[in-house]
Amino acid sequence: MISRIRSITKVELYLMLTLGVFVMAMGYYFFIIPSGLVTGGATGIAIILTRYFPDIPVSLFSLGLNVIIMTLGFFFLGKKEFVRSAVGSLEFPMFLALFELIIKPPQFSINDMILMALYGGGLVGLGFGIVTRYGGSTGGSDIIIRIVKKYTPLSLAQSLYAVEATIVLAGAITFQSGFSNGIIAALYAVLVIFVSGKVADMIVIGAQQKKAVNIITDHPKEIKAAIFTSLRRGMTEIPSLGGYTESKKTVLILVIQNSEYHIVRKIIQANDPKAFVYVTPASEIHGEWSSKEEVFVKHESNPRTK
Repeated sequence: MISRIRSITKVELYLMLTLGVFVMAMGYYFFIIPSGLVTGGATGIAIILTRYFPDIPVSLFSLGLNVIIMTLGFFFLGKKEFVRSAVGSLEFPMFLALFELIIKPPQFSINDMILMALYGGGLVGLGFGIVTRYGGSTGGSDIIIRIVKKYTPLSLAQSLYAVEATIVLAGAITFQSGFSNGIIAALYAVLVIFVSGKVADMIVIGAQQKKAVNIITDHPKEIKAAIFTSLRRGMTEIPSLGGYTESKKTVLILVIQNSEYHIVRKIIQANDPKAFVYVTPASEIHGEWSSKEEVFVKHESNPRTK
């Protein structure tokens, strides 16, 4: 992957965030919700609630839960988190409500579970990947996980597993065909989460989990300072000479998580739009390098569920 950084207009940003949320809503409405699978997130809680209140649509429960979670995010995480999650949190139930009004949900049998898991997970991952690539947030359990991470000794990964596993287990216990069938449904839900996670990773920046970013720039100090402030990432600085122009430049090399790429992208655009950037897979890393889980909290989305 070799590219120059281009600027993204606000119109493009919100269009792409809306597209991502729309695709996620398609995955849930046409595959996950009809199957009764509870894959975590606020929508998973909404699906559980409709088992006890079948006259209330999933979209209404989803909207109410997202508003409550956004409010918690405002008080526990601050205004910035509230604003960042507003688009996804409000648009998602709106798209679900639109589908409920104009399109009858498909009917599936137990024999179709594999197809539902693959297609549902694929669409959710595609939509989530688009949202993440453009620096958005889908709200939902994303906020709950951040709150748990902030106010408990649990790491980010432990917070993620604790919140999502609790919701998936609740889905198994409340499954209408009995607990044994609920366990099977939970296993399919895990498959959905796995597929959506893999697809989202590929959309964000590719199939690899980590990338080496090479930045050839005239403004290394500004870029270094901004990246360290935002991500706490170190990097290697190499003096270089342009082969054609023979002008002096600097090469900055750093290894990042996929989910951090859009932050680095914005930093480069803000400090040196003319910088030449190329990104390569970092398939094997030795020496001092940390996943920097705390970066997730400062991220300007890795739950795969809505």
